[in-house]
Amino acid sequence: METFRIRPGYKSKELLIEFWGDHRSQDFPDIQGILAKGLNAKPAKHPTLDTATIAMATDEFITLWKYKNGEYELDDDIWAYFIHASENNEQVIADIEEVLLASGQFIKEEADFSEYT
Repeated sequence: METFRIRPGYKSKELLIEFWGDHRSQDFPDIQGILAKGLNAKPAKHPTLDTATIAMATDEFITLWKYKNGEYELDDDIWAYFIHASENNEQVIADIEEVLLASGQFIKEEADFSEYT
């Protein structure tokens, strides 16, 4: 079972989801697939980022996904995996948390919000 935590971004009130574990291993759950199915989310063209260019320059893949309650970004880089939601932040993060837990492949670890202020 893999672990995630919900926490604010550094010096921000916006919540994000941070995954622990080797997210690039073959055994790590397919977060993109779990959320696509659980939220009926669809990929969307990012308004400001060119995913291929970023991936080649930084080894970071950022994809935008939309579903009925909003949109979120999957941010996969060599060191970490995050989910960001800039609009309707609390609702989108809560929806994603529910789907991740319901998948049976993740457990939630509590975060100390004071560490990010």
